[in-house]
Amino acid sequence: MNQEKLDKGSQLPALDRAAILLLSMGEENAASVIRKLGRREVQAISERMAKISNVTQHDVAGTLSEFFDCYRNESGVNGASRVYLERALDKAVGRKLAKTMLDDIYGGAMNDDLRRLEWIPPELIVRFLEQEHVQMQALFLAFLPPEQASAIIVLFPESKHDDLLYRIASLREVSEHVIDDVRLTLESCIEFVGRQVGAQVNGVDKAVEIMNRYNGNKSQIIELMKKHNTNVADEIQEKMYDFDSLIKQTDETLTLLLNDIPDELWTMSLKGVNSDFLARVLGALPKRLAQVYQQQIDGLSAQPLSKVIAARKEIMSIVRDMSKQGDIEYRLFEEETAG
Repeated sequence: MNQEKLDKGSQLPALDRAAILLLSMGEENAASVIRKLGRREVQAISERMAKISNVTQHDVAGTLSEFFDCYRNESGVNGASRVYLERALDKAVGRKLAKTMLDDIYGGAMNDDLRRLEWIPPELIVRFLEQEHVQMQALFLAFLPPEQASAIIVLFPESKHDDLLYRIASLREVSEHVIDDVRLTLESCIEFVGRQVGAQVNGVDKAVEIMNRYNGNKSQIIELMKKHNTNVADEIQEKMYDFDSLIKQTDETLTLLLNDIPDELWTMSLKGVNSDFLARVLGALPKRLAQVYQQQIDGLSAQPLSKVIAARKEIMSIVRDMSKQGDIEYRLFEEETAG
């Protein structure tokens, strides 16, 4: 009977057998397998999974029987994981050479992540990269397949093409911390694309964006909203703790924040802000101390936008905690004045 099933499974086209196998293993397991495939393979197998029909029990049994027979024949010794090989090779040949060997074996540490970008239209990737420093743009493009990188570069202004290509050509060895920056940028790119193409709308976030740009009496609006729904009004108020709200604070509040929050966070978060914003924040400090901050900011090289945003988010998280604990009096909107 097993041989009959095996023969029956073997009569099916290979793509049909692959589709049957993935449909039989459940969504999570199938997803784990599909993540290892290239774009064309995913397209082909997905189309076949959607269209396959008239599959008999004998087809399924034969396909699964063939798979497990192959598995038994192939899996006498399990291949070592990357972690296992990395530890062993580190001890044998040293970390630097081990990493080079492993990248040759596994195709680079970021290949699985980069494969996800094959599905993203070049126009969206360009829209994201326009927010990044040109050196990060070059690094990002250097890790992409040539066909995809070329399709992206042509969408940049022609005046930037030579600079991008020169920076790519000038790359030699990329340090591990730069690789981490590229990976962080990659994750931010995927999140950005998800926000652009998604159909869902976060009403609270939209209301916060509108409130932050609203020129009327924000305090009154919040109080009126509480009459409709206190929880929603509180959630909006909570999310109004954005980095730009720092400019609304008193010198006393800014001084407390500058003293309590680590200098490196301020240096990173204030990189790239406009001159008025920087002057307002540093204006709360004694002149000499403000000059020290200014020198630290000026001395910091160009940073990936994702790192600057992360630093700003961390600062505002600290601000929210200090406000809730009563350590500072934080204003989310300009107070009405009389006179």
